[in-house]
Amino acid sequence: MSLKQSQIALSNYPYFRYSLRYTLDSLQRLGANAIELYACDPHFHIDDCGLPQVIAMKKMLRDRGLRPICLTPEQVKYPVNIASTNPVARKRSMETYTKVIQYANELECPTVQFFAGWGPLDEPYEKAWPRSVEALSCLANLAEGYGVTITIEAADRALTVLTGTDRIARMLRDVGSPNLHGMIDTVCLKACHETIEDAIRNITPERLRHFHFSDVNMEGDGVDHIIPGEGTMDLDHVLDQLDRAGYRGYLSLELMSPYEYAAEDAMRKGAEWMRARME
Repeated sequence: MSLKQSQIALSNYPYFRYSLRYTLDSLQRLGANAIELYACDPHFHIDDCGLPQVIAMKKMLRDRGLRPICLTPEQVKYPVNIASTNPVARKRSMETYTKVIQYANELECPTVQFFAGWGPLDEPYEKAWPRSVEALSCLANLAEGYGVTITIEAADRALTVLTGTDRIARMLRDVGSPNLHGMIDTVCLKACHETIEDAIRNITPERLRHFHFSDVNMEGDGVDHIIPGEGTMDLDHVLDQLDRAGYRGYLSLELMSPYEYAAEDAMRKGAEWMRARME
């Protein structure tokens, strides 16, 4: 396998009930270098931060040898929707994403991860699509100026207009920006009833720039974002397919509940599982 341990990115996802200082110290203890920075309260909620907080975050990361490779704002639990039917909500959401791009640039973080927005479930699906295209086109143009890449992922329709990786491919065509790319999330593969082969084929290796890696319970509605090796997804097969596709981006370890009471232990186990399989 040619996937490298240097492609593993740890993250602050399971630390959302811990202070920022504890979280960064923990990631340092685990030997992290590349990290995905989940921008949520109490760590770094975008709407609560300005330039002083960004500069402070940059120093805290640098002091611990941590390098942010993707800045991902909370956009599921918080009311962020760039395809909203409400123009006021769309404007506020665009302002949040604009700050994410600007803050990523200041943090020397090359990538951000956005949701493409969603429409009401009682609205015809296609009506939300042009709102999303317009918003992502503006954001991708801004990101190009800052030298930042936006990645977008597929999920359930209640979360995004991108209900499959074929929709990601369509969005990339409709926006037509070199700074907008696709990503894959193992949990979203389950939600979209897709295989890793489907996702790589639809997005194409050339446009695949990020990956959220965790185990999944493939049967029923069980808890997802599980420590690798503790769910039922064939993650060795996922890694093999990424290797065959020549993937050279990061695999970000995304763990959430039920690990908030033992975040460091969960992140350690996940990192050990991944490191054991990469060169």
